[in-house]
Amino acid sequence: MERRGKQSIYDRPLQKPRNEVSLSAFAFLFAETVDYCLKKASVMQELEERLHELGVPAGARALDLYCFRENRNRRETRLLPMLNFIAQSVWKQLFGHTADLLKGQDHENEYMLNDKSLLVNHFISVPRDLGDVNCGAFVAGMVEGMLSSAEFPAKASAHTVEEPGGGSSTTILIRFEESVMSRERQLG
Repeated sequence: MERRGKQSIYDRPLQKPRNEVSLSAFAFLFAETVDYCLKKASVMQELEERLHELGVPAGARALDLYCFRENRNRRETRLLPMLNFIAQSVWKQLFGHTADLLKGQDHENEYMLNDKSLLVNHFISVPRDLGDVNCGAFVAGMVEGMLSSAEFPAKASAHTVEEPGGGSSTTILIRFEESVMSRERQLG
């Protein structure tokens, strides 16, 4: 006899993406994650490092999921198409809008993802003695995890940037290892 009940999560197809997650549910879960990291941290730098560490494995898994959903049968081997995929497709799925991809001016191996309204920085409150905590460190960890999983070893860090017209934005600074840049030069 066939069971006619609610489908479990394992019975649903991976291809059908759920477009929306309740903002209040996400805010609650992320605030609890920050609180968990806060209990183990004594200074702002340590809190951001813990958030970054949590983001790395999440990014690796997210890359696999979004590559599958986009029907990408092959892995990107070039740097710019990979960064564009993260800034456009993945960012849109995660945050509902795209990020600005910028090239660093000082170093060849630096790129930046700029987001004027990064969702993880909303709804978070931390004690004043820790100063200005940028919860974008979690997203920087996700970006680092995505790039490392795709064989583009890099270090990513989150920075708050003041906008000229007022307000602030979060910039994810990505510094690629020299092996990535030499491979890029060889591919021409």
